[in-house]
Amino acid sequence: MVQILSAHTSETDNVEAAVTEILKQLDLEHRLLRHSAALMYYYADFAQTGVVKSLCEKLPFPVLAGTTSNSAVPGSREDITLTITVFTSDDCAFTAGISGPLKTDIYKPLKKLHDSILEDKPEGMGDVPAMFFMITPYLPDVTGDDYLGVLNGISDNVPIFGSIAFTHAADFQNIKTCFNGVEYDDALGLIAFWGTGKPKFFLSTIPEEQLLNHRAVITDSYRNRIKRINGVPVLEHLESIGLAKDGKLEGIASFPLVLHMPDGTRLVRTIYGTEDGELLCSGAVRANVSMEISFCDKDFVISSAQKTAAECAQWLEENQEEGRFGGVLVISCAARRWTLGTDVYAEIHEVDTRLNKLPYHFAYARGEFCPIPGKTESGSGGSRDSFMNCFYNYSMCICVL
Repeated sequence: MVQILSAHTSETDNVEAAVTEILKQLDLEHRLLRHSAALMYYYADFAQTGVVKSLCEKLPFPVLAGTTSNSAVPGSREDITLTITVFTSDDCAFTAGISGPLKTDIYKPLKKLHDSILEDKPEGMGDVPAMFFMITPYLPDVTGDDYLGVLNGISDNVPIFGSIAFTHAADFQNIKTCFNGVEYDDALGLIAFWGTGKPKFFLSTIPEEQLLNHRAVITDSYRNRIKRINGVPVLEHLESIGLAKDGKLEGIASFPLVLHMPDGTRLVRTIYGTEDGELLCSGAVRANVSMEISFCDKDFVISSAQKTAAECAQWLEENQEEGRFGGVLVISCAARRWTLGTDVYAEIHEVDTRLNKLPYHFAYARGEFCPIPGKTESGSGGSRDSFMNCFYNYSMCICVL
């Protein structure tokens, strides 16, 4: 079993005080077990003042981290905060690492990272990790689907849960991934969980009642750009249904696109701007795929968080056996945070209210990675549950460890 230790601080300027506060909450001397690793999210200021680097230097295990606008663990309620979760166990293990630069090529750096993590695998815990936790950089020309396309192929579809790094700044500056206190603009980090049994995943989605009934077909696209819908330029189509005016979008964050994929799954893509008359989306968008536009407001964000957290809480109550589960990781889309406006903690409150029997770690992200169950696979080593790793937007994703 994995035990989870959590801590937080809002002290950005006094490095010694911040590190002391975190270490006191973690109480590693009395609580650390044989194998450990940590996950950290932080407001950019904590790295700029030296808190992140100093804290990582004090921790005797790998620390994967990333910037965010808001994060939370039990007991934290500050706007500007650093939150950390330590995974520690006697019978489960963790290996972690950071990739090389990804701006010009993603396959070779990710393959090298993956291979190095597996080379460092612990004895007696199998050849394949139970799960990867991943934090990716924000690169305008690389989507979450691109990362999954590479990792799914080289990892044999090991479940991947995680986030694209984010920041509080409106211009998206200072978005960083971080490993052992060193920040990166274009590197991807992984934590492999070995021998952890079967993690459980929960996912919010946009229900039918949130769709605006403007079903159409993407007829021309490239990677994350939509060029034409129903055979006409994309902005012309959006103007025809009242979502654009004079060549400009109206309410970008409030109108996620729901893609109806050929395999029956639905993916959500947020819109983050236009360029040369094309729609820029946060993930890959395929041509010849049916799409609908949805409307999501504050009430929807809160109600969907309530529903997903309650579903998870009920499952935990029905399946908790002798302290089998150690904690909960929650990743939510930045667009949901924007929709909440000044009510920063509305969604976090729903998680805290329903899932506070276990330690949790909540963070907002530029995009979310969460597996969905596939068919049970059989092989020479017996049967195993399969997963389909997906990249989402406007979702809240939960992983129970």
